[in-house]
Amino acid sequence: MMRLLSVFLFLNVCLGYSQKNSLDIRPVNRFTNLKYLAVHGEKIQEFSYSESVIRAEKNHYSIAMTIHGHQRKFTFPFTKEDLNGKDSLNVGLTEAFYAEKITYHLEDKEFVLYKHIDYNCYDPLCGSKHNHKTMVTGYSYFSPDYGLLFTSQNNNMTLEMLTRINGKEAPKDLIIAILKDNQIDNRIIKEYKKVKS
Repeated sequence: MMRLLSVFLFLNVCLGYSQKNSLDIRPVNRFTNLKYLAVHGEKIQEFSYSESVIRAEKNHYSIAMTIHGHQRKFTFPFTKEDLNGKDSLNVGLTEAFYAEKITYHLEDKEFVLYKHIDYNCYDPLCGSKHNHKTMVTGYSYFSPDYGLLFTSQNNNMTLEMLTRINGKEAPKDLIIAILKDNQIDNRIIKEYKKVKS
């Protein structure tokens, strides 16, 4: 009994020490049966992921989403404040690399989201090193509680909006607020509202 108690205390001390030096974020979240509404130019269609797994890595969230047996991977960086004083692989990258934390208050619920602007390059010396100009290619909204909520690419010509998660309706009011804040065409917002729960 004493040996078992000693092992238990030792593991708790080790676990407590490792957590003390880590970011205060959920390490893993797994979702199934995710559905999205996609807009590609004039074409609007629904598609599904069978699974999404979110992991909190050292300096970013990694998201692996499975569609038709294939994985689609996303990396979503933490905010600069989350990484303040932590070891980071982001040395030498512009401020634009980091995500921005945004809080939405809708009725009696609060949602903490991360918004990330996607650029073709995050090197501050992009022009002289790579001989091209840094440009915005899109942006995404992410929540550790819901995963990838909304993505936009190519000046809002390609959009993906979460409609269902774990077999239940996604937080539609939240996603509609995101669409409105980003001045997405009202026709697309109407299509999103019409999606069956």
